[in-house]
Amino acid sequence: MIQTSRLLPFFILFVFPLLSIAQLSNDKDILFQLGDEPYSLKEFNYYFLKNSEEPSADSAKIKINEYLDLYVNFRLKVKEAVTQGKDQLPDFKEEFEGYKKQLAEPYLMQTKVNEEMVQEAYNRMTFEVSASHILVKSDNDTNPEDTLRAYQKAVEIKKKVASGEDFEAVAAQESDDPSAKQNGGNLGYFSALQMVYPFENAVYKNEVGEIVGPVKTRFGYHIIKINNKRQARGQVLAAHIMIRSKPDTISISNSKNKAQSIYGNIKNGADWKEQCKLYSDDIRTKSNSGELQWFGTGNLVPEFENAAFSLQKIGDISEPVQTRFGWHIIKLLDKRGMASFEEMKADLESKISRDSRAKDKKSTTLRKLKSSQQFRMNDEVWQNLIDSFDSTLLEAKWNYDPSNPELSNTLFTTSGTNYSLEDFLKFAHEKQKERKLTSLELYIDQLYNQFEEKSIFDEELKLIEVNNYDYQMVLDEYRSGILLFNQMEEEVWNKAIVDSVELQVFYEKNKKKNYKLAEHAIVRRFVSKDSLILQKVGSQLDKSNSELDSLFNKEEPLTLQTFDEKIEQGKKPWLDDRWEVGTSIQKGENYFVLWNIREIRPDGYKALKEIKGMVISDYQNELEKQWLKAMRKKYPLKLNKPALKAYIEKFEK
Repeated sequence: MIQTSRLLPFFILFVFPLLSIAQLSNDKDILFQLGDEPYSLKEFNYYFLKNSEEPSADSAKIKINEYLDLYVNFRLKVKEAVTQGKDQLPDFKEEFEGYKKQLAEPYLMQTKVNEEMVQEAYNRMTFEVSASHILVKSDNDTNPEDTLRAYQKAVEIKKKVASGEDFEAVAAQESDDPSAKQNGGNLGYFSALQMVYPFENAVYKNEVGEIVGPVKTRFGYHIIKINNKRQARGQVLAAHIMIRSKPDTISISNSKNKAQSIYGNIKNGADWKEQCKLYSDDIRTKSNSGELQWFGTGNLVPEFENAAFSLQKIGDISEPVQTRFGWHIIKLLDKRGMASFEEMKADLESKISRDSRAKDKKSTTLRKLKSSQQFRMNDEVWQNLIDSFDSTLLEAKWNYDPSNPELSNTLFTTSGTNYSLEDFLKFAHEKQKERKLTSLELYIDQLYNQFEEKSIFDEELKLIEVNNYDYQMVLDEYRSGILLFNQMEEEVWNKAIVDSVELQVFYEKNKKKNYKLAEHAIVRRFVSKDSLILQKVGSQLDKSNSELDSLFNKEEPLTLQTFDEKIEQGKKPWLDDRWEVGTSIQKGENYFVLWNIREIRPDGYKALKEIKGMVISDYQNELEKQWLKAMRKKYPLKLNKPALKAYIEKFEK
């Protein structure tokens, strides 16, 4: 099976010179041909405007010609994949069919329903809710008697808390949410689209202080206490220095001491960026001064959020704050209120399409499509349908009798198609899975609902593929994207990674031009605020970095920082003036550096094993250039210059 995670973005474009001499007839709808295959101006316009901002009058010619280079290369790669029959492979067909169904849903959903849900989500996001809950687990596939038992337990729990028993104590004792033993069921503050839809509905539709439930979600039944509601706090842009700690007393204490020392350094004038780079354990952000993305309530752990939102002025810095990840020093970079509906609309639509409420939207659409397709159920066949199954269905071992004369009977009809009993039984046979906790009647009903939904949406999909140009182009993007990825993997990426002999040949051929290494020093670097500490280090260089770290950081965690480095001559001016084996101490603004040059090596070439990633990337680029050059010969480009000129002129007016 082709891995779908490899696909997006849907294609990767590489620049290659446009080799165009021949001219097509003045067909204004065709922009160019590759071999005998034409490519329309309409399709080029779709991709150009999707992947580039509309050009200004003075930039149109340059931007369009630049993108045409990329677009021709893209089409060449896809054409070669089709020529090789890659679009007929079973893996490709299976993956593409899966995408077709996913991509069709937005086109099948009713706009009105979508807009109502987007507006509802936005209105709710103007408030944040604090709630606690008690969960009684109950899966959707549970037998009816087990579902009833869970519901009755939830009702009894609600009676307890409604009569005055402490909610937190009951949650710690009764809730199936494991975290309730620590937090008494308290979920903190959250906003719309951060909880499953039925839970969100319950807290936003009821008032502070109310005990609500039982509320059914896919997790089970919830008894909910609404603790508070407040205006949305907006979003914060912050940076942090993080010191990780393990969940033991010694580690937490050591991490706290280190964080407090860093905080003291900053308060005494140390540079935030420098302290972050030296000490932060957040690898993702330390090279960027610890800067995080914008966040609001419910995006990060509550302790971090509350500390960040409590900072008032840009540049304010918090004292060390503990979370389950360790200790954080937080710096406020910016604050902003909630964005407008129009600014958030696209993002909300995207989130709603993945949210549980999309199922409600889908159900509404299904009802409307059934009506428009004149759906008619054959009740007699439906009533007798259950007799076609037995308990082996729950074991995923069921089959039907292909000689049954009733198989041809119509189960339901739409305006375009009759669906027979056999159609459904085939579907059930293919889709059956082992179900230990589901009744036979319930499982049959689930399978039938899946079959009916698939049939109705497939009918509508046929019309969309023919009549909806936007959907046709989205399909083309994904189809081309899958083919392009697989072709690039075969022709370029894997060759560079797998063929070590050719990679070595490429490296040797290009090392003089691309992989020179200047004269360089093998260096140990030590950083401390105290020059006396570095003098002591200088007399103990026979010890390893870890030994020195243990020795000097035993009582004060920031006393010494240690590094092993390879530094080329010309990269560090201060070191260039002391370019010989030995030690020297450099004075910085708030710190000292001990440089220990252990060895000076002559200029030469960077070893392949040390820069293998860079060489592979360069080799892949070279392979791609060669491949594109060969395809340009195989599929000669014929450009419709008048059509291109007219297209450019549209933007120049």
